[in-house]
Amino acid sequence: MKLYHGTNFSSAVNICLYGIDFGKSQKYLDFGAGFYTTPSYKHAAITAVRKTRTYNYFNKVNEEPYIVEISCNFATNNKWMKIKRFPVHNKDWSEFILNNRLYDTILKQYGLTNHNRYNNYDIVYGEIADGSIVNIAYKVNNGLLLPGDVDYRHLLKNESVYGYQYSFHTELSKTCIMDLKCDMIRNKQKYFVRNGGVK
Repeated sequence: MKLYHGTNFSSAVNICLYGIDFGKSQKYLDFGAGFYTTPSYKHAAITAVRKTRTYNYFNKVNEEPYIVEISCNFATNNKWMKIKRFPVHNKDWSEFILNNRLYDTILKQYGLTNHNRYNNYDIVYGEIADGSIVNIAYKVNNGLLLPGDVDYRHLLKNESVYGYQYSFHTELSKTCIMDLKCDMIRNKQKYFVRNGGVK
């Protein structure tokens, strides 16, 4: 399987030369801290353009957006790995994503266990959530909404819009990766996002 990770030039080169560093992951992500990929080149390219613009702005540089192409074999060590799959978006998927974005104190206070905050799963596969989950997590984390009062219907779409992602969370998960290579995005203007759509 081919998967793609969109990022800026220096990060892409660093990944290809030295491998995936989980220590560089953000903490509150859809499936927990980890290395995120997608089978969609288009989605990875949009992510790369967005990340690179932010990186260039804060670091006063002018890097190009790059794609890291990952060749995977999920049969490798599969019997030893814990893989969580969400083939469709449903309440379980919504709850899992929300819980991954909640503070540890909230998870413990309400006994929430449907999450991957402590890397219980090596690999997680499922649909990419939209931005509304961030607002709900903010309300729960700040005591404006109780976890039991979340209406998950607001997070469930009638059809898949944002594509799918594979996230890697442990050293064992990296044994599925056969090859890493990176390349600059051609015609990057094609992947600039304007008003919720792709230019």
